[in-house]
Amino acid sequence: MATQTPITDAPIPSHIPADRVVDYDLYQGQIYSETGDLHEGLFRIAEDHGRGVFWTPHNGGHWFINDCDLLRNAARRTDLFSSTAMTIPPVPEEPKLIPLFLDPPDHGLFRAPLLKEFTPSRVLAMESDIRAFAIELIEEVREQGKCDFVDAIAEPLPIIIFMRIMGMPLGRLHEFRCWIYDMLSSDDTRRLSAYANIAGLMGELIRERQAAPRDDLISRLLTVTIDGRPVTYDEMQAYCLLLFAAGLDTVANALAFGMNYVSRDPALQVRLHEDPGLVSKAVEEILRRFGVPMPARTATRDVEFGGAHIRKGERVMLMIPAANLDPKVFPDPWRFDPDRKNKTHVGFNVGPHRCIGLNLARLELNIFWEEWTRRIPHFRPDPDGKVECRAGLTLAIQKLPLIVGA
Repeated sequence: MATQTPITDAPIPSHIPADRVVDYDLYQGQIYSETGDLHEGLFRIAEDHGRGVFWTPHNGGHWFINDCDLLRNAARRTDLFSSTAMTIPPVPEEPKLIPLFLDPPDHGLFRAPLLKEFTPSRVLAMESDIRAFAIELIEEVREQGKCDFVDAIAEPLPIIIFMRIMGMPLGRLHEFRCWIYDMLSSDDTRRLSAYANIAGLMGELIRERQAAPRDDLISRLLTVTIDGRPVTYDEMQAYCLLLFAAGLDTVANALAFGMNYVSRDPALQVRLHEDPGLVSKAVEEILRRFGVPMPARTATRDVEFGGAHIRKGERVMLMIPAANLDPKVFPDPWRFDPDRKNKTHVGFNVGPHRCIGLNLARLELNIFWEEWTRRIPHFRPDPDGKVECRAGLTLAIQKLPLIVGA
């Protein structure tokens, strides 16, 4: 174990021993600035302090789990770790995202209508539209010869597809992304402002669909019943808040992290161009190697877990990106290997809260890489640009300048 780093934030509770304390700020920690890489920062923590359950006094104080097996167990133990309060630091009047902020049995009741919307067959029916849109965006980039990949493709491709599914106004994409950045901030004012903006938008859409239903997800959710009764307006708002956050962020970040890596590996570019069958394997390795979400839970009672004494009410963060870099589960985890035997990563979480949209996410990622590597076999980072990242409960790349072509 590493020598204990001095802590300068909040006092450390008396029940937490010194060897469980790590000086880690998930929003702007020194470990990120030292490495210049969000995932390397999380990997460095594990290398320096080990894998298990650790406490940081930053952001109100919380635990984090970076061991893959322990994380899988915690994600499944809804009796020990509740999803009803998930923000770090805690937010006054914490909003509810349905079904994300629910525990069983209520969670299953509200999750079922969404599962029907994102079955493999329903998602596969979207393939031709997704592919046509991906080709359109890729061809625009190819003609220009350079781009900010996030602005040109990573954001518009999955986000506009999802906005179409929801029936949201497409012209407000960049405004909505700013709301997501605020929603994922550590600043209470920014977060609460984002929640208010999203609630206002979704309230308008819900009322419009109540008056005149369309062929979109909001209209269909308005027709569902929960335990034999119609869904309420507040529940619809909570559904929409979750869908807004999930649909407008996660896949965009997975696309950007994948491109950031592949653009620096010419040999992998050649392999993907010459062997289209490799794409699906590369996508799974991107999802493993560059995990995005770090959801939080709240302890339901005092419990000893992974050797740590966790008190009721304390927040516990599931450090999914670090768990996907656990050498006990993924040998030589830092190496990007599309031919890796174990592809059972936790990029979409596990247990009751496994990502509902994983079928759509995989389809979008596979289509993008199929069409990109077919049309643009050579690409590289723009030496005159700078990659900009965002830390937090969701890891992200906000700018990724690329040169397209030989």
